[in-house]
Amino acid sequence: MRRIVNCISTIKELDVEGLNGAGCGVELQDFVEPNLSEKDRGNLIGEYKIRLQEIKGIKSLHGPFLDLKPASPDKEIRRVSQIKYRRTLEIAHELDVDYVVFHSQINPYLNQSFLRDLNNKQAAAFWKEMMDATPYRGEVVIENVFEESPYMLRDLIDAIDHDRISINLDIGHSNLGYTSLKEWIHILSDRLSYMHVHGNSGFEDQHIVPSDGKLLTLLELLDQEGIDPVLALEYKINNLKEEVQRYRRQRNLLK
Repeated sequence: MRRIVNCISTIKELDVEGLNGAGCGVELQDFVEPNLSEKDRGNLIGEYKIRLQEIKGIKSLHGPFLDLKPASPDKEIRRVSQIKYRRTLEIAHELDVDYVVFHSQINPYLNQSFLRDLNNKQAAAFWKEMMDATPYRGEVVIENVFEESPYMLRDLIDAIDHDRISINLDIGHSNLGYTSLKEWIHILSDRLSYMHVHGNSGFEDQHIVPSDGKLLTLLELLDQEGIDPVLALEYKINNLKEEVQRYRRQRNLLK
């Protein structure tokens, strides 16, 4: 059975009964807000800590990403990024989530190999220090954003080389590049443990519902590679139970 989570933007959207009834988990996205006050953050953590205990499925948390770059050559930007990443992992530990999502922060226009190598080397050092320091023992997944092909993300994860850091393939973001979904999945398959699923026109990051045809293609590609990543549904859903059943019906078509 596919492992599925529903992405929610705020705690007001958290429907524990609905999630359990649909047989899926949740990805929390409140904590991406860069200007949460310490009080608001504490209130969120306290409320989630109580309510997440009732959820039977996978629990994930999306970390902040705006203007952050943990491998920046600028020491001050690195320092601020480190503070926000460490805080996120502490929250993840307190809420006992299974996955934490961070953006890759890759600039795809770094077209000089020595700059890409330096970025990966600094990222590897950052993540080694971060994972050694944090009490969090779940998995960190790094998400593609502006990359037009899977190769820079693959090289980044290979450089980090940590047994609890893998890839979150956002298929909506990948659709805005020039590389087919088949190639993205094939190249990243042995590093891929999580996916953001949503659709778009190929020109804007619209987060629309994927068609049955797109969904069937995705599940087919995963089965061809023999992988079963967590599927995080990152679009507006009117009936969660029916939408989760759609994924499971599509899988039956492949048998």
